[in-house]
Amino acid sequence: MRCWSDYGPLSAVNRTSVISDRLIFEAIVRTHQGAVRAFLRRLTGNHALADDLAQDCFMRALSHMNDLQDPTKAKAWLFTTAYRIFIDHYRKTKRRADLTPNPNIFSPDISHAVPSAGLGLDLSKAMADLSPDMRACLMLVLSEGLTHAEAAGVTGLPLGTVKSHIARGRKTLQTALSAYLEKADNNA
Repeated sequence: MRCWSDYGPLSAVNRTSVISDRLIFEAIVRTHQGAVRAFLRRLTGNHALADDLAQDCFMRALSHMNDLQDPTKAKAWLFTTAYRIFIDHYRKTKRRADLTPNPNIFSPDISHAVPSAGLGLDLSKAMADLSPDMRACLMLVLSEGLTHAEAAGVTGLPLGTVKSHIARGRKTLQTALSAYLEKADNNA
């Protein structure tokens, strides 16, 4: 923890600014920590690795706090940072085996809509068959509620590519899970 002397001679205004930035950052972490960790867990399929990457994400975010111009866009800013850290890790390790998604990737809402023990396994397999970019686009838009434009900003992909990844990914998942969808339609 830093003390006031670490910042050099500070006026009362500068001290207030430092305190304000710290409070803003703490609020951002509290608000988005769970979503960032869940996103990274889905990308990596490894809880310990995801937690390490999330910690790196927040450390990088803290050191670049001045880059955040609008605190209302903190979620997209953090997801961009998290995705870039994931890509950096992926490039360093070059191990595709680490990219298999978590079996608990589906949200609780989906699991209650179609009660089946096999749904989670089939969804995990279908997600694992997608490319990492397509999987990230789907999770950002469908799971985290980002817009297509925000997902494009996070992943660094062109907007059209994000839209096609989402459309193709949805179609792939619908095909892979068609038996569950038909069962749900029959029960309705």
